[in-house]
Amino acid sequence: MAGCSSTPKEVAIQNAKPGDLLVETEGSRVELVRAFRPGIANGLHKGVVKVTSRAGDAKGQMYETTAICSIEGEPGWQVYDNIYGDPISDLNAQSTSLNKDRWQFLFHFDGRTEQIGTLDPSAWVSRLKDNLCRKGDFNDT
Repeated sequence: MAGCSSTPKEVAIQNAKPGDLLVETEGSRVELVRAFRPGIANGLHKGVVKVTSRAGDAKGQMYETTAICSIEGEPGWQVYDNIYGDPISDLNAQSTSLNKDRWQFLFHFDGRTEQIGTLDPSAWVSRLKDNLCRKGDFNDT
């Protein structure tokens, strides 16, 4: 019966389509709503994800999200991965660069994490960063 499990599997970002599950951890699910736009060689820009939790949040919260990934030990590159997002309720609304509810996490390669903004620290942010930056379980190199 275990082979008949209906639990969706996390999809690596390079294979994901809108509606796919990107992350499932500690009761939170992160689904891709709008594909990320590639930017500079190490960036994925303005994708939209929806985060839901088992705690009764059936509707979820959408975030327009950007990840700027780095390479440890590479000269001229940052010494951290950067992921940030803005909560949104409408896919068609224009985003502003001065959203008071913006959140940002800097995942330093020495193990420190800096948090800026209003989002409670959640395991899904770190796991989403790993998916977007192809690290951890998502490393396919």
